[in-house]
Amino acid sequence: MVNSSVSGSGFRELEGPVFRAPWEAQVFALVCALQETGKLPPAEWSATLGEEIRLAKERGDPDLGDTYYFHCLVALEKWLLKANLAGRDEISACIADWREAYLRTPHGQPVELRQPAKSQGNSG
Repeated sequence: MVNSSVSGSGFRELEGPVFRAPWEAQVFALVCALQETGKLPPAEWSATLGEEIRLAKERGDPDLGDTYYFHCLVALEKWLLKANLAGRDEISACIADWREAYLRTPHGQPVELRQPAKSQGNSG
């Protein structure tokens, strides 16, 4: 049912899925995990995401809701860099790994990353 309260939670039930693709749920889960562990203060996340959405609007994003999780992803990448929790090279490598996994995955199948190669300094 549209716009009905979901059993006292304060949330509204919507038609259709909340996430359009698995990566959207994963971005949301990462942000939640960072907040729950105290690494990402909610106010800092709100400011970072708000700034990214503002910049997107300036670039011409009509803000119809379909790009929200993309803005979350970009904001998360920027925040990880700013907080020194990930470097630009790490983020670029992760993007390349996901792109490679996507390209080798048959249509309709779940995209899975291969296990990362052990670093040269790791003896185990």
